[in-house]
Amino acid sequence: MNDALIWIYDDCLNPHSPALQKYLNHPAVYVFDEEVLLNISLKRIAFVYECLLEIPAIQIRKGVVSLELIAAMHENNCQRIITIASIAPHFKQIVVALRQRNIEVEILPAPTFVNLSSGDLQQLDLKRFSRYWQQVKRQAMSLKESLC
Repeated sequence: MNDALIWIYDDCLNPHSPALQKYLNHPAVYVFDEEVLLNISLKRIAFVYECLLEIPAIQIRKGVVSLELIAAMHENNCQRIITIASIAPHFKQIVVALRQRNIEVEILPAPTFVNLSSGDLQQLDLKRFSRYWQQVKRQAMSLKESLC
């Protein structure tokens, strides 16, 4: 029996995710959220799907995220969910919904992309990547140069 189900969320569509690295050989799941699918482009859906194809043995589902995660837990005989932190408000709502059903959710820290103060986080426009990128690209690119 696997004790944990790894929940892959949009903010960490990475085959080298800390959750996947820490919990090798545990089942992993991604849920295309029915609510969100209606408001995103086909290009974005294809991008997410292509990212998911790089993650070995991931289960891809569609529906209400919290309900699909609970169903995947039961199908895989898991007792808890492991995921990566996200600043997305929708992510936080899903975690609250899971915890209200007494589901243990362990949230691992997200890999640092850029360092932002809490004030900066409040002002970020997370609805479109291009707007977000305009706000963080200078810092992200300077980090990239320092890593090379």
